[in-house]
Amino acid sequence: MSLTIGLTQLKRKKRNDGTIPVYIRFTENRKSRYKSTGIAVKKKYWLGKKDSWISSSHDRAEQLNRLLKNQLTDVYNVEEELYKQDKLSLDSITDALSEDDSKEDSRSILYQAQEYKNHLQSEDRYWEQRHYTVVINNLELFIEDRNMPNQLDQLTAQWIEEFQDWLLTDVGNSPNTVRKKLQRLKGMTDWLLKKDDIEQDPYPKVDRVKFQKVNNKVKLSFDQIRAIENLSLERGSDLWHTRNYFMFSFYNAGIRFGDLCCLTWGNLIDGRLIYKMNKTGQQKSINQQRPMYQLLLRYVDNLGGLVSFTTWEPTIKATMEPIDFFAPLIRKYAASHSKQYIFPILDDIYRDPQELRKKISSNNVIVNRHLKTIAGKAGIQSNVSFHVSRHSFAHYALKKGMDLYAISKALGHSRLKVTEEYIKTFDEELLDQSMNQLF
Repeated sequence: MSLTIGLTQLKRKKRNDGTIPVYIRFTENRKSRYKSTGIAVKKKYWLGKKDSWISSSHDRAEQLNRLLKNQLTDVYNVEEELYKQDKLSLDSITDALSEDDSKEDSRSILYQAQEYKNHLQSEDRYWEQRHYTVVINNLELFIEDRNMPNQLDQLTAQWIEEFQDWLLTDVGNSPNTVRKKLQRLKGMTDWLLKKDDIEQDPYPKVDRVKFQKVNNKVKLSFDQIRAIENLSLERGSDLWHTRNYFMFSFYNAGIRFGDLCCLTWGNLIDGRLIYKMNKTGQQKSINQQRPMYQLLLRYVDNLGGLVSFTTWEPTIKATMEPIDFFAPLIRKYAASHSKQYIFPILDDIYRDPQELRKKISSNNVIVNRHLKTIAGKAGIQSNVSFHVSRHSFAHYALKKGMDLYAISKALGHSRLKVTEEYIKTFDEELLDQSMNQLF
């Protein structure tokens, strides 16, 4: 019987959450072997058909099916190469794939670290996966540098503490960075516990480095914001666009860069910007004021067949009346261009959430680089990034007397305590101002 290759769910490995892992199955002469894909779904989502193994009713079906297809393609490439050499068999293909996976040492820490990364990818947890890649690189260097054991049975509290010490002394990470890395490693150990791959959680006995309180929230004064806004920048240049993005974020309660990228004209409804935040899934609705309209008008093409933007922008800045005149036209334009992005950041409609986040991340790097140039031109020495618009809004709102609850709603925080933590780094400056008023 010839060798067959396919995908299957191994029901005997069903997890506590009801998901069943998907494996690549190799069968020859009624003998089968399996290779993990790192993906698990509930039985109701499993179709098992070619190119559509996971039902479209699953919210990540398109992405997961593509991941499975890519893994199968890699296996088929190995199969083809062995066939050309007249060496194709169940043993030869599994041996070849085992070599690619470092002998498939499933009990090694590094192997399971990679499997956990695949799990994060399958769960569409892009940012966790991205941060965890750094931890994997650290683990590889640590094990080699200190000749540490690489087996799950030896992943003890002492092993983790030595990894912590290596990050602090050899890598030179700050205590807070080390705590974050250990927390991401704990994500892997929790996952291993859930799969019954380790019997005990080593973390309760780990003496973790203490958290160091650091005031690193950069925020700009309103005068500095104005300095950025009033810069003379070449229309249509990268700096000009970046300044527009930053100002639109500030005026819209610190909208995050990822959300700004995804805004379409359809998000403008009856003079309000209504959108769902990517980070929390919560909806925000912000009434558009004069500064927002001035920025939006820069991205309207041939507004109602009227004069060009360069002709009527000075008028808009000089008086409030044109805003009342142009607002209905903007609404009409938004209705007819509802699916078009407002800002020219993304070049396509990305159906795959992971691809979208990759594109947003790369653009964020570019925008932050431009912002540093803009800050320099405005005479600002602080390390300005796009997220500073969010800090600056919160700081400005606090100084203007907006209450904590209103600030929390404006920022889109799910709990008031999050807002308290967010703005308490600004308390010292406000205390100084209050003391100055007293004395």
